[in-house]
Amino acid sequence: MRDRSVVGARAFVRQACRVITLVGLSLFPLTSGAFGQTRADDLFQQALRLERVVGDLQGAIDLYEQVVKTGDRSLGARALIRIAESYEKLGQQGAQEAYTRIIQEFADQTEQAALARERLAALSPKPAGSSPGPVFRKIEIASSPENGVLSPDGARLAFIADGAVWLVPLHGPVNPDIAGEPVRLAEVPGVWDVGNLMAWSANGGWIAVNSEVPEVGAAYVLPVAGGEPNVVRIPERQGGAFDYRLGISPGGERIAISAPGPGTLQEAPWLDRFVFSIPTAGGEGEKLASISGSYPSYSPDGELIAFVGFRERDEWPGTTDRGPVHGDLWVVPSAGGTPLKLTNVEGRLRGPIWSPDGRYLAAHHEPGGNNNGREILVFQIPRDLSGAGEPTRIPLPRDSRQMLAGWTPRGEIGVFMDSESHEALYTVPASGGRAMQVTPQGHWSYYPRWSPDGERIYFRSDPREVKGPIAYVPAEGGNMVELPWQSEQGMYSRVPAGGNNVSPDGKRIVISAVQRGGYTEDRVDLWTVPVDGGHPIRLTRDPSFEGYPCWSPDGRWIAFTDWHQTSEDGWHGAIYVIPADGGQVRQVTSQGDSLRGGAVSFTPDGERIAFFSGKAIKTIPVRGGPSQTLLNEVDSDEDSQLAYSPDGSEIAYGFRGRIRIAPLTGGEWRELRTGLPEDAQLGDFGWSPDGEKIAFMVSIGGEPEFWLISDFLPTSP
Repeated sequence: MRDRSVVGARAFVRQACRVITLVGLSLFPLTSGAFGQTRADDLFQQALRLERVVGDLQGAIDLYEQVVKTGDRSLGARALIRIAESYEKLGQQGAQEAYTRIIQEFADQTEQAALARERLAALSPKPAGSSPGPVFRKIEIASSPENGVLSPDGARLAFIADGAVWLVPLHGPVNPDIAGEPVRLAEVPGVWDVGNLMAWSANGGWIAVNSEVPEVGAAYVLPVAGGEPNVVRIPERQGGAFDYRLGISPGGERIAISAPGPGTLQEAPWLDRFVFSIPTAGGEGEKLASISGSYPSYSPDGELIAFVGFRERDEWPGTTDRGPVHGDLWVVPSAGGTPLKLTNVEGRLRGPIWSPDGRYLAAHHEPGGNNNGREILVFQIPRDLSGAGEPTRIPLPRDSRQMLAGWTPRGEIGVFMDSESHEALYTVPASGGRAMQVTPQGHWSYYPRWSPDGERIYFRSDPREVKGPIAYVPAEGGNMVELPWQSEQGMYSRVPAGGNNVSPDGKRIVISAVQRGGYTEDRVDLWTVPVDGGHPIRLTRDPSFEGYPCWSPDGRWIAFTDWHQTSEDGWHGAIYVIPADGGQVRQVTSQGDSLRGGAVSFTPDGERIAFFSGKAIKTIPVRGGPSQTLLNEVDSDEDSQLAYSPDGSEIAYGFRGRIRIAPLTGGEWRELRTGLPEDAQLGDFGWSPDGEKIAFMVSIGGEPEFWLISDFLPTSP
């Protein structure tokens, strides 16, 4: 683990894009034994195949109409959405009528009705001088990339997957809206991308990507025509994943990055990051401007670099704390010089891109200061750079978490948006069976934990909010109730590794939490929160990353993981314990125990602590001593959960959206059966005190889809 700040941010983005967001309840055929439901499901899937795979849009429309006639209201509303989109692709009349039918006849299907209103408004005639669109067109890409940038001619998308850079033609031979066959451009050691951090040069000849090579970060600059790449060693950039955005000059001679200044790499405040330009053939980087900022982007002619400047705002929403925000749009000569501010925006801008003619800049707008954007702002850039005026606003029908993919010569902006999603908390018998939904749709439910009496399930709610609440629902299901905790400073529990464990007496919850501004001073610390109201109590205070706290069965101790960076060889993690009321911290594991990322768990008798170590689950005495292997050949994820059954006979852990349960008396692990669809992702979980049920987070959908947006600029009056 090279940089836990980056790893944590990347894990968060991966969870935000893959695991936590979900598709509507209509996708859950929990009563699929009914003939009518089965017939509607079958018809819908047949129509979907005709639309997306075969490309027979008219045939798909006919089948979708049959779905509407079955009387299944959830699938019927979704079928009408598909009908409208098919008409739009065909360029025929009928889309507005389909959207209107949803609003008038399916108002109870709130998610689909809201989507229909947005799209109907986009199709309605515009007054003179306003934007005629925007028009959204989805491109079906079978390989389902989660990142990508457009070639300057708009014909191809470059993306990263399976350790390589790929190129896919956007318009394949079947249909203009169905992409062609992906081609592997090059394998790159340690290549990664979690939000469109790569860049394609304006001349179309070069692609710059991030890599994690041993001991130092690098950028690989790949020739699109083939050949040896340039490997550019770059300084540690620190920060979150999105601070790793690359820019590349039109001819590929230089790349632009955002990084702290020399001598401030380890503890640089957010406001001490600057835009640097580095030759791709090798050489020292050059600091271009004294204004702190990130997201560098070369203009098509290479004369300017746009970037988003940091500024300190008065308060974060819902808190009294101060923090940095990327809200100022700047340009600086690519050779260095005086930067010019074009505009500032309330909230945050992310990842500016240039139009091919250099007259416009577009960027995501995030009014809440998080990574959840549903709006694109387009600024016209005056020739004298005197300042941009009011932007054109493009509302997005769904969440978009990646940076913009590019701007084509045909006036289209490429964007990744999440597919329809459903998120909720479920319970299921620990032996497996049919799952039951216990929270309303739309509530993210990290770290579900049962109260000791089994009456409540506590969880950490929506991480898209600046201050996501700790809440609970009745174990049999119901509305979310937020805990009435009081905090003078803005504070929210960490995702991942928040813990959210309930004390054995049911009076307190322990969390790993962040105070706004804390990442530059106090980082992440442990707190206990009274369940019935009151002030959180801080247990730790140091510049490290405490995570996955859990109570000992007698309530006297709290175990947690902590990661420290050493100057010699990177980051090392260990398990620690601390008295539940605060006090001296004691280390339990040593470096030789090879702690891996993920949760830890006390044994039911409180004598040992279980943890992930390589491909094994091990236990170690709480009082210290040698560790012992509990299970071998264990597949787990970096942020897997881990929990004993209350009687200690089994242990459960997460892996790739599934929950595995292994007997501790010998035998093979089994996968927890839930009766949910195959594409359902099972996330964080907790075992009920009586051992009869498991509560778990479910996600379906929310996968990135690639769209092209056109007709968004104002017309002349």
